[in-house]
Parts: sequence; C-alpha cells; structure tokens
Amino acid sequence: MKVSEFLGTKVLDKNGFEIGRVSDMLVNPTEGLINFITISTGEFGIRKKDLEIRSSDIKVLGDYLLLNIGKEDLEQD
Repeated sequence: MKVSEFLGTKVLDKNGFEIGRVSDMLVNPTEGLINFITISTGEFGIRKKDLEIRSSDIKVLGDYLLLNIGKEDLEQD
C-alpha cells in the first residue's frame, strides 16, 4: 500500500467507534516500518485535535484502520 493511499483512511477504535482519519505518518525509510501515525479528529475544523499512535496500537489495516485500543485510551488530556 502506498502512503498516499493510506492518508485519509478512516480510523476505528477497538469497539468500532470512529475516531478520525489518518492525516500523517512517520515512516522509517531504511526499515520500511511505520513509527507513528497521526489521526485528525473532529469535523470541518470544529474541536479538531491531532492524536499520535504507535504502530503497535494497530490491529488491522484495510479499507479502514482498526486499533487495538479504545477511544478512552487516546483522549487523555
């Protein structure tokens, strides 16, 4: 999968609740591994917040990105 195809992918938590969409990622080019993924939350800039997750928090990648953590684990203010 190309990085350009990955950006904009819908992100769901472990319970299937939508968190946001992939907006950026940090890739280690020598190993070809994803280090961090940035998720943009909120719609149309309202209460927009960027969250960073590690590749270890990813359970499934396909038409959407399914995390193995819950929304409550991400929103620690």
